[in-house]
Amino acid sequence: MEQAIRLLASAEPAAQPLVVAVWAGNVVIDQVTLDPAAASIAHLFVPEVEDATTHQLIATDASGATSTATIEVRPQRKWSVYLIHHSHFDYGYTDPQAIVMEHQLQYLDAAIDLVAATDDWPDDAKFRWNVEVTYPLQQWLAARPPVMRDEFFAQVKAGRIEINALPFSMHSEVYSIDELAWGLRFADELRQRHDMEIVSAIQSDVPGHTIGLLNLLIDAGIRYFSVAHNYAGRSVPFLTGGQELTRPFYWRAADGKRLLVWFTDTPHGVSYMDGNMAGLAEGEAIARDLLPDYLLALAERPYPYGRHAFGWHDLPGGIPVTKRPYAGDILHFRVQDTIADNAPPSLTIAETVRDWNERWAFPRLRLATNREFFEAAERGGGDQFATFEGDWTDWWVDGVAADALPLGVNRRAQGTLRTAQTLHALADALGQPKAATVAPAVDQAYEALALFDEHTWGSSDPWKDGLERGASGALQRTRKAAFAHTASERTGMLLDFGCRRLAETFHTAPGALSSVIVVNPSSWPRTDLVRLLVPAARVLLGEPVIVVDATTGEAVPATWEPQPNPSFRAKGQWLTFRADAVPPVGYARYDIVAGAGQDMGSRPAPDPFTLETDLYRVEIDPKDGFIASILDRESGRELVNSDAPFGFNEYIYDTYTSGAEFNHLSGRIQALDLSLFGDRVTGGNASVVNRRSTATGERVTLRLVAEGSRWLETTISLPHGVKRIDIANRIQKIATRKKESVYVSFPFAVNDPDPEYEITGGVTSRGAPHIPGSAQHMLAVRHWVALRDERGAAAWATLEAPLVQFGNIVVPYAPFPTTIPEDRANPATIYSWPLNNIWDTNFPVEQGGEMIFHYAVASDPALGSRELGSQTAAALTAPLVGIVAPDRRPAPSRALPARGSFCTVSDPLVQV
Repeated sequence: MEQAIRLLASAEPAAQPLVVAVWAGNVVIDQVTLDPAAASIAHLFVPEVEDATTHQLIATDASGATSTATIEVRPQRKWSVYLIHHSHFDYGYTDPQAIVMEHQLQYLDAAIDLVAATDDWPDDAKFRWNVEVTYPLQQWLAARPPVMRDEFFAQVKAGRIEINALPFSMHSEVYSIDELAWGLRFADELRQRHDMEIVSAIQSDVPGHTIGLLNLLIDAGIRYFSVAHNYAGRSVPFLTGGQELTRPFYWRAADGKRLLVWFTDTPHGVSYMDGNMAGLAEGEAIARDLLPDYLLALAERPYPYGRHAFGWHDLPGGIPVTKRPYAGDILHFRVQDTIADNAPPSLTIAETVRDWNERWAFPRLRLATNREFFEAAERGGGDQFATFEGDWTDWWVDGVAADALPLGVNRRAQGTLRTAQTLHALADALGQPKAATVAPAVDQAYEALALFDEHTWGSSDPWKDGLERGASGALQRTRKAAFAHTASERTGMLLDFGCRRLAETFHTAPGALSSVIVVNPSSWPRTDLVRLLVPAARVLLGEPVIVVDATTGEAVPATWEPQPNPSFRAKGQWLTFRADAVPPVGYARYDIVAGAGQDMGSRPAPDPFTLETDLYRVEIDPKDGFIASILDRESGRELVNSDAPFGFNEYIYDTYTSGAEFNHLSGRIQALDLSLFGDRVTGGNASVVNRRSTATGERVTLRLVAEGSRWLETTISLPHGVKRIDIANRIQKIATRKKESVYVSFPFAVNDPDPEYEITGGVTSRGAPHIPGSAQHMLAVRHWVALRDERGAAAWATLEAPLVQFGNIVVPYAPFPTTIPEDRANPATIYSWPLNNIWDTNFPVEQGGEMIFHYAVASDPALGSRELGSQTAAALTAPLVGIVAPDRRPAPSRALPARGSFCTVSDPLVQV
């Protein structure tokens, strides 16, 4: 076997041909003539060496003059390069969503044709296609005749096409665990229906993945995970331990099971373009120029590319360089037809492999499936791969707050769907007639939820309003938001239907005007307020009534409110009452009976800035409207850190000096100091809009002046008999393309240096193990943060806004310098980050209109912090459901007791 010496030549315009020969002693081994008018790269060949060997190069020009150089020929790795040909699916970005899908379906048509066209080619060069994600495949199968479907699955079984398990590339942190699990269902159906294996998954673009995704992939039988992380959205994992992450590695779950992961990223090849960057989509001649340089750089440098790679600034000076050059001889190269998202299949890639392998023994190229690479990697050294564990926190998730209104709609719908499914399951268990429409409706609801959370939010230039390509920003944003609103409508209908089905199991009690069935969808007993509309046909406006616990016969605190805007909504009254100790995954009946003496409304309270119940005393700053004090009356503990830089539930508005409407600008500039930090203004000038004291709780609504918004209204509520504080912040946002962020501060007086928080599929903390290179300056929580010290636990919960920063607020440009002096930063301070418009591609560049953000706060001296966090969040995500029992139809033949449970769980941290 011979070894190549690559010659790179440059020539002056008047240069003459040059003969270059390589000598071993007095023998010429090979020679080549360099023509100044021809290619600048040439090769000399020498016998393969096993040790470093010295050779002489002698160049002779037309006049006979010579120049001599000594070179060392070293042994080379016998590389095996697996080319994983796929199309990165952005549902949008390059075109409106419908156009993208139309062409993705055509790509599958083309893949089948290209497989057939290369059947008689050498095996390594045969066309193979990787179905990156399953959602386009699902649409293709529904839109193609049986003969095409049969041909497709025949090629899958032959190993020429591989189906990867996930539906799309995702911001997995904003998915519910149920929603993530739904995304794997189609792969399960394909396995069962077509008797095939699906063992691989791919994610592209998004630089981070929640631990819940790891657990689900393992449980679904996935063994291999290929990810391509794009740094273009201000990702700097090399500053947070990412230099220690080796390729490939095992990602280990808490139960010891593991997933083999290969990752690539921007400095290894512009995310999922590494094969393209090495010329492998452009023919053997281009690959011959580029691939050897890439492999040399990979073998000798920490990262093969420098600052000229798109989205990569190179390793900054002054930081320790601990990244080691790649030591293996097997490579996984993503390759597409061109350097673009949503790129089509290409025969050129197969031709490149064929032509390369005809000429070169090594590197050996193979057009492969994802699975093929991983199986080869395991055989070659699987017992030597490093193992890492923990969450892989996403650097891009800050973008979801650029579309806060539909994000909140979608997050509310996630909880609604879970509750609706519980109600339908209970109705089924109680013998109600099966509803054939429920299962497909649930599936459609999950589809809408997941499509909104999919990683493509909009177009390449989201500020433009064209009809196609990357300029179709307005069209794509409208379609994206429609997914969330569709999910909300579908889940609302499912919940209503579930209530109606379950109601048929019950009946209004004798002598009652109406009966209300309160359903607890959670796995622990709950005492909380329940709110429902009682139709006017049951209780007349102003009619004196009492709400009675059917189990004890005792009246319970209740408040009645008229239906707002009654001309356009169902007639009736809104009833709010406290339901005590409703059994887990169970119900309790309450009866509305005639009687006087119960509070039918609300009354003014004497002090507008102090709210007090038996459980809490809350004091509000009368000037700026934030919460100045929360006293836990049970323990005597103060929950608010009054020495913090900002008040509790204080509105903070930051602006930045960067520009707008420049594609990818936020990833091109760096915040090496605070010069990009423009201004900071807090809310203030509070005035009381409403202050009421009722039988069910204390409530105040304040209106504040809030920069960036026309107004901010904050409602703080203390329910009687429920140890929780509810906060609702409603703003009328002014749309602007000036770069901005809205924060809300929650400084807790809890001595907890490392609060725990809920993520999709797990609980973690900043001090817990994470995959090296995880984002550290911000993160997305599922719904709660839990704090604990020697005096007990406190919990904070959020419904619509998942983003938080702990202890400090950063300038949201890499490397994310902090804006609060470190001596005033406290890890027990939570900064909710509900709004921003930092991104300059994909995510919206402005947002306006009315929005609402709900939070809840609780404390307990004895309860575990995780248990308290879960229970506090349930008040927002899974409220008690009130159902008016029917009274016109005959009573059910099997009468149920006044309260009951369908499922009990011994571990309070297990959710049904």
